Amino acid sequence: MLEIRYNTITKEVTGWWGDRHGNHEVKLKDRPNEAMAMLDIGIPNKPLAAWLYDGKKLVPNPDYIEPKPPRDLATEIDDLRAEIQELKLR
Repeated sequence: MLEIRYNTITKEVTGWWGDRHGNHEVKLKDRPNEAMAMLDIGIPNKPLAAWLYDGKKLVPNPDYIEPKPPRDLATEIDDLRAEIQELKLR
């Protein structure tokens, strides 16, 4: 079971709990446009921003842009050093 918190206007998922429940009693007075729902799924493999709640299930957020994978700087440095060595040998 996955308990989610979502914005009722934008449908954006703003939080979730996969291993502890009972947050329906949490006061959302500081978040007037938010509600909570229980879904019979596990924790998704993408971040909160990647999902919208359509009233019954999580759906992919069409505005979400996948982050670029981190650069392997050590490999890039080694490649640049090799290029420098080649240029020096010319």
